[in-house]
Amino acid sequence: MSAEPKNWLKLVLDLKDSVIPAIKQQVCLSMIFALLITLIHQGGFTGVHQPALAGLIPGIVLGLLLVFRTNTAYDRFWEGWKIAGAMVFTCRNLARKICNNVSLTNPEAIQEKLANMRLVYVFYITIISHLRKEPVNQRLKSIISVKHYAELETTVNMPLQVVKWISDYIYKLYAHQHIDTIQLEAHNKLLDQLVECLSRCERILSAPMPRAYSIHLKHLLILYCLALPFQLVEDLNWWTIPTVGVIAFALFGIEAIGLEIEDPFGYDANDIPLEKLANKVENDIEVLIESHEPMKSRVSQSILT
Repeated sequence: MSAEPKNWLKLVLDLKDSVIPAIKQQVCLSMIFALLITLIHQGGFTGVHQPALAGLIPGIVLGLLLVFRTNTAYDRFWEGWKIAGAMVFTCRNLARKICNNVSLTNPEAIQEKLANMRLVYVFYITIISHLRKEPVNQRLKSIISVKHYAELETTVNMPLQVVKWISDYIYKLYAHQHIDTIQLEAHNKLLDQLVECLSRCERILSAPMPRAYSIHLKHLLILYCLALPFQLVEDLNWWTIPTVGVIAFALFGIEAIGLEIEDPFGYDANDIPLEKLANKVENDIEVLIESHEPMKSRVSQSILT
């Protein structure tokens, strides 16, 4: 998903990010039915003109249902964006605190510190796989240890397991008096925030729009579009076909937008770009590691010796 382009013509012609591919079948079927009714009317059977069908499904009722459907989906989409953003700055803060608050001199301890800083962005990578119900991301083989990778392959909740590893490391630092009680609480607070973000994402996925509501809305949309040709054919004649097509395009398009953004963690063009955010967190933490001069010099010395 990218920012809206300033060129409105380019935006109008953008089919990749639109819902047109998702609704073209419904629109075409509505137009074909309108063509059939128009042919019957042009053949002399004027009885197909039934203006009374305009009251079959009041437009305001259908409009309110569509608005409720779209608003509910957008609330989920916007909440997903807020959670994704919260995870970005929480990961940055956690990595920064581990980097600056933990002063070590032992080369092995420094390496362990670096590994746990990288676990912070591993959390972001694993939460993407977890939300999409995918196996462990193969790129993690080059980031975490073989033992940790094997544990992720068998665990049910990968990001929660990563939080546990970081938590164990923080308590280890506290036990060896590398951090004090205040720092321990600060680190735990950030870990709690990551777990909260995970839980909120899972809530979005596990609480979809009620199925009965979605089915009923589809039934009303179909009935409304099928009733349109009977109402318009007397006045519009052949223009009934494109008119029905435009109305069907508007109604089914609004409903398709709700479906598109209801689950914001997928691969659709309008979903949250989780991979870009994860890469941003990874790059920021690696820059933080590289810019930590005392840490760099100690690690270099350990490699030389």
